[in-house]
Amino acid sequence: MRWCVLAVLLAVGCGDDADSLRVEIDTGVVIGVQQGEARGFLGIPYAAPPTGENRFKPPKPVEPWSEPRDAVGVGTQCYQTFSLSGSGGEEDCLFVNVWAPKDDGTKKAVMVWLHGGAFVFGSGGDPFYRGQHLAEAYDVVVVTVNYRLGALGFLAHPAFAAEDPAYPSSGNWGLDDQIAALQWVQRNIATFGGDPARVTLFGESAGGFSTCAHYTSPRAAGLFAYAISQSGLCAIMFREPSKTEAEAAGVSVAEKVGCSGTGAAAAACLRGKTPEVLLAATNPPAPANQMFTGGPFYAMGNALSTLPNVDGFVLKKPLREAFADGGYEKRPVIIGGVRDEGTLFHSTIFAQEVPDEVDYRAALARRFGAANVDAIVAKYPVASFPSVNRAIAEVSGDSFFSCAMRRAARAMAANGGPTYMYSFEQPPEAPFLQGLGVFHSSEIPFVFGTDPTFPLARVGNGGAAAAQAIQSYWVRFAKTGDPNGDGAPTWSPYDATNEKYLVIAPTIAEQTQYKAALCDFWDAVVP
Repeated sequence: MRWCVLAVLLAVGCGDDADSLRVEIDTGVVIGVQQGEARGFLGIPYAAPPTGENRFKPPKPVEPWSEPRDAVGVGTQCYQTFSLSGSGGEEDCLFVNVWAPKDDGTKKAVMVWLHGGAFVFGSGGDPFYRGQHLAEAYDVVVVTVNYRLGALGFLAHPAFAAEDPAYPSSGNWGLDDQIAALQWVQRNIATFGGDPARVTLFGESAGGFSTCAHYTSPRAAGLFAYAISQSGLCAIMFREPSKTEAEAAGVSVAEKVGCSGTGAAAAACLRGKTPEVLLAATNPPAPANQMFTGGPFYAMGNALSTLPNVDGFVLKKPLREAFADGGYEKRPVIIGGVRDEGTLFHSTIFAQEVPDEVDYRAALARRFGAANVDAIVAKYPVASFPSVNRAIAEVSGDSFFSCAMRRAARAMAANGGPTYMYSFEQPPEAPFLQGLGVFHSSEIPFVFGTDPTFPLARVGNGGAAAAQAIQSYWVRFAKTGDPNGDGAPTWSPYDATNEKYLVIAPTIAEQTQYKAALCDFWDAVVP
């Protein structure tokens, strides 16, 4: 009787439909919700709440529940001070959301999404990451993941690293949350109709970086078969912070909030602080309060306390070295980005505008070193762009994103992994600001088919063909490890002899030699 009553409340009938919304996983029964032709199982905990003594520790197992658990709404987002879906959140936030097609007895390919947000904001429950469309239209299971953010997810401190000899890490809690979510998928996804042998890990920006980190990590071996990194800053010219650097930054943050020292007392003190205090001590300044023009890539502030660090355990090596060494499981991978990666980060929501060439040169010197300024300005002369601010946006897009993407693709292809590179160049409609072009993150509603929910731009009628194309390529890849098929334009694997990549735009076609002269230049720059 209970199931029939619940089924009525969820606007489905009793019988097979109701039964398909009742799924038993390793920690208990969950009751989902019908969403169109898809089944949604939302807000399922994959790890224990990282609160109290569990704060600043690797994720712990979930305590099983005895009564069926409603899984009809996305889980609370992790604590953050800025979000496209609203600030706030809770520490008890380690949830996954699952969208599955109708259960027909066959095992479906699985797509696990890691959201972006610079490791300080975002949520797997954001409405523009909703997996219903992909599940309905393409017969795949979609999983989105929350992971700890900001100081709560990435604050390193020597006191934390000393607490457990078996876990000699500090500050990569958010990355370990993602691994715990992938382990949850391996244990449970078959009960939702998914195939644990065909899991694709995909993500954008911070999620794209995380995807690359797990692709090269032995700790994530066997947890996914394929990977897609969208705008992931993989193999960037700057190495990620070392554990020593991150822990020194963490000690500074701890002192700022009144938790001095490097021993157990400091760790206990940090666990006693409110999330508001910790995040306030590590938040980047608003554009109006920035000391320097140019925004987050050119600031002189301390961001090390909110970023992954190379600890030799969770993150073995800087990604550029890891890709070059090739000591990782060779799996099919898609890697790419958007045409105008840098413009968003030099818009008014992130940065003070760079007003003139004097400030342009000063910003370049801060980031790339004074010795490289003349060469960069010669390659990106102010006179070639509509404004000085657009010139530095192009520098940021190429140096941090586009050429790092090519560098990673070259390394993966050279090491024997099937590699497909792309450039997304479909202009979105109704952008929140004019003049940004195909900006960072603008492909998200194209990928998920969630156009009305994305606050920064629209797919619109003009982008419908590109949306169908990118969804089809992504899903074919998730099902087979090869994006080709169904009569779509050919997408050749990337290699050093042809350097072919796919342009996804109003016209979809292969091109070669992606930004060759510019990326050759950046490959030679030593910051």
